[in-house]
Amino acid sequence: MSSVQSYLIQARETPLPEFGILPEVGPPVAARPPQEKRKSPASSVAEGIPREHAFRLSARLLIGDAIVAFGAVFIAFLFREWQRADVNPTLFYTISWSAGSSILLTWFMAMFRTYETSNLYRMRTWSKNLLKSTALWSIILWACIGFFRIDEFSPRIGTFYAIISLLSLCSLWRVVAFMVMIQPRVKEAASSRVIVVGWNEKIAHLRGAMRRDLSQLCEIVGCVPMPGGKFGTRPPKDLAVLGDYSSLPQLVSDCDAHSIILADVSCPAREIRALISFCQREMIRFQMMPQYFPALNSGLQIETVSGVALLGVNQLPLDRTVNRVAKRCLDIVGSMIGLCICCAVVPLFTLLVYWESPGPVIFRQRRMSRSGRTFYIYKIRSMKLSAEAKSGPVWCKQDDDRRLKIGAFMRKTNIDELPQFWNVMKGEMSLVGPRPERPELIEKFKNTIPNYNARHEVRSGLTGWAQINGLRGDTDLTKRIEADLYYLENWSLWLDVHCLFSTVFKNKNAY
Repeated sequence: MSSVQSYLIQARETPLPEFGILPEVGPPVAARPPQEKRKSPASSVAEGIPREHAFRLSARLLIGDAIVAFGAVFIAFLFREWQRADVNPTLFYTISWSAGSSILLTWFMAMFRTYETSNLYRMRTWSKNLLKSTALWSIILWACIGFFRIDEFSPRIGTFYAIISLLSLCSLWRVVAFMVMIQPRVKEAASSRVIVVGWNEKIAHLRGAMRRDLSQLCEIVGCVPMPGGKFGTRPPKDLAVLGDYSSLPQLVSDCDAHSIILADVSCPAREIRALISFCQREMIRFQMMPQYFPALNSGLQIETVSGVALLGVNQLPLDRTVNRVAKRCLDIVGSMIGLCICCAVVPLFTLLVYWESPGPVIFRQRRMSRSGRTFYIYKIRSMKLSAEAKSGPVWCKQDDDRRLKIGAFMRKTNIDELPQFWNVMKGEMSLVGPRPERPELIEKFKNTIPNYNARHEVRSGLTGWAQINGLRGDTDLTKRIEADLYYLENWSLWLDVHCLFSTVFKNKNAY
């Protein structure tokens, strides 16, 4: 049992030791000057905590959305009253409709986790949640009007005006709010300053992601070596090495740090527990970088079984039933359209293939899909007969002399893949997913390419994220697997639609 597992089991029963229990071994790493300490407001300690700033920012956005929603509905209903000269509702009546609508709309927005601190800077998430909340609000409003038979002032058309007013004014308000929120003074106040213990490739990737993603409310201000004065990999030159591990408590104070990330969990469990104890005493957020889950990290979750915490990959987007149903419906509709196209295109190209190279024109090959299940994939033959008689199973390369003349065109335009719509209809494949590979090649790749078989968590596809990014044919297999894993962890129906449309216009490395 590893030291981390021992800690997870014993953490509740064993008292936590003091910080820095292990003596330093080996020469310390030469320290670079730490970054300038951020000054906290003098009014109170709590006001200097980024989480409190984020909470207040979230509350202000909620209140702002509610006020703008009230004004949008009020303006829409006033406009509707001006159109209808036959009714003259009281001001209280209009205000009641507007207030109720505002409360209901913001409640839906909150239920969709719009005001979580992790979503404060995600404008795309806010936009989707506004559309969903507005749709639910309008349905409920129309239903109430019909159920209670409100005849003296029926805002059915007014609801349509309110939808336009809501979307317009709320979008304008959020654009203005976002311009204020991205100001360095505002964003830095809500962003946690992070010190990393240790350094490796994963934490380097995390730092790059933090810099690229505007929605991340944290910044890595420096790092310290592990107990013993060593790093897994050398930190970048533009990152401060703040000092040695034993001076971490003072460094946290000097750098005004609010979070510590342990990049390397190979240090003794007693030291991990001591570090957690220190973070608890000082109200500092503690996180560990999992090193035993090289793939599908977004599915990592803590599951409690009889009071025992277990860390593992529990659920990916396509593990949810509603997502699988939506994807299968898209596959059925898309395969029906594709089969209609096949009826018009496939006969012509099969004749051209037979004209150039007499023999079977439909090529059948064994491939592997979800959970390791095998099936036979169908393609229009694009190569000469017995193309692999001497070489065995190999990929097609650029300017491959095994291709037919018409085959080169078909592979460039993906026409040879059209019969696979039948595989999609049968449920053996999906429209979008990792491309299926032959079992003979998989036996070789799974032992040489890290995380290769993780791509078989979902059905293989006609096209995929790797293909539209040019990772097909004789290209870097490691990067192709990374693209497939990105698709698994970030699946959405819109991502599938994007891949389908991009396939038509992107054919890089199709040969």
